[in-house]
Parts: sequence; C-alpha cells; structure tokens
Amino acid sequence: MLKVVLYVIILAAIVIGGASFYHLRRVAAKNKAEMANFDKEVKLNTDLGKVLVVYYSLTGHTKDIAEQIAVKTGADIFEIKTVETYSSPSVYMKSKKELTSKNYPELQGNLPNVADYDTIFVGGPVWWYTMAPALYSYLKVTDFGGARVVPFSTQGSNFGSFYKDFADMAQNAQILPSENFNNIDEKYKEQVSNKINAWLNKLSK
Repeated sequence: MLKVVLYVIILAAIVIGGASFYHLRRVAAKNKAEMANFDKEVKLNTDLGKVLVVYYSLTGHTKDIAEQIAVKTGADIFEIKTVETYSSPSVYMKSKKELTSKNYPELQGNLPNVADYDTIFVGGPVWWYTMAPALYSYLKVTDFGGARVVPFSTQGSNFGSFYKDFADMAQNAQILPSENFNNIDEKYKEQVSNKINAWLNKLSK
C-alpha cells in the first residue's frame, strides 16, 4: 500500500511539473512574440498635462514600470505602502483572505491630492487574478473628481479581472486606455520602453 501511495505522489509530481514547464514555455513564447512588435524605436510624443503616478509594488516589477512612466512624463510619483507588510510565503494566503473578506489593508501616511493633477496613473500587481489588496484600499478612499485616470498592471501572464475590478472601484474617474506588462527578462528592456512610449502616445490630451 505504501508503494502505491508513493507511486501516486511521484506520478502527480511529474504531471504537475510537466504542466508547469509547458505553461512557462507558452508564456515565454507569447512574451517573445509581443516584444517583437516593439523592436523598432517608438519616439515619445505626448502631452498629458501635470501627471501623477501612484503604484503599489511588492517585488519591484510594478515599481520599475511606474518609474519609467514617471521619467517619461515628468510626473510626481507616490508609492502605496501598507502599515503591515507582507512576508513570503504567507503573502499568498493573507492576501487571499483580504480579497475574500474585503477587509483590505491599512495604508501608511498621507495620500497625494489627486485634484492637483490632470492625468493620474494607478498601477499594481495582479494577485489572485485581480488587484493586489493595497490597490483596493487606495481606490476605496480616493475620489478622482472627474480626472483622467490610467490603470496599469504587472503580472506573470494573465491580468484576470484586474481592469474590470479597477473600473468598478475607481470613484468619479475618467478612465483612459490601460496597459499591462508581463514580468519578463531584462533582455527586453528596450522593447518594454518602446511599448510604454506607444501607449503614452495614445493618451495625449
């Protein structure tokens, strides 16, 4: 009986490992195909008025995109931080509990006055196929007062319901076309920059 159980566990591990490998290969191929569309330089030509970039980032992927947007648009930038920080691996179950209960984390410090800006970018990572709980916290207490709001996300491969959930939560926001960014290899740095430029050009006032 013990041998049977052991064989089942080994077989399950092989199946799961094979499925994960196949998924990663598909994602890598998809990323490569997308980045090929941005091999040629895209010059930035946009006017977004006074810009603010608000973001939440745990591992640094969203921070990288947010900082690129800020540099390209001459924006002010604000990082959302939670009072209680997440730790690995408990972050997965803790965030799932927050999302399910809608008991979102408390945020640190004073939030920027969005009324001072013409265009506001708001970004964060995709967790459990939606926004990270900290973004829910931010949107819950922020009234955009009719401002132009641009959501963006970072994720492994699938942004799920991130943008629908964002639109449902964003109060009095004129939501502009969003963009999503897979967490990809550093070798695509120039292509990612071109992708951001192409997106920003579409948002010009």
